[in-house]
Amino acid sequence: MGARMWTAAGLTGGLLLAGGGWYTVAGTESTTHGSCGADLTKDPVVADEFPVMAVVETVKNTRAWEAGGSSYLSSQVHVLKGLKGTLPESLTVTQGIEKGGSPGRYATVDPELYAVLEPGQRYVVGVETMDNEGLGPWVGYVTPAKRGVDGEAAHWKDAQRALAPAPAPCDDVQVIG
Repeated sequence: MGARMWTAAGLTGGLLLAGGGWYTVAGTESTTHGSCGADLTKDPVVADEFPVMAVVETVKNTRAWEAGGSSYLSSQVHVLKGLKGTLPESLTVTQGIEKGGSPGRYATVDPELYAVLEPGQRYVVGVETMDNEGLGPWVGYVTPAKRGVDGEAAHWKDAQRALAPAPAPCDDVQVIG
């Protein structure tokens, strides 16, 4: 091969590499992903975050299933006292769960802020939406009702009156792509 042929081959290879690199960068969309959320350790934030809240007693767990790599539990609850928004006297709610404990038992990452609804137990629940993609009412906050029904009602009334602190800056944002 002569010098002219080597030069043409080198230029062609360089153009192919540059074109492939441009396609890799320009041919994809970038997305922004943040995993920051409300600080549910602060009751005024919880009271501000959820449009519907109530003190409930779990009647029974009605269904547990997995879909799309996530696990869910639906439970029939009886509303003992509405705290915010409106709920029927009895309804079935759904929550995200993880398998854990003895067979047939479930767990959550933080049982104080997101407890598993257990039959016969009382909880304060925060309902995120009344229809989560066909799953029915979705509870995003579940904590044991330790103050009794009237004590929880008074506590959460005070929490609703308190101003929720401004959200902390979210520094967990990633640009992907």
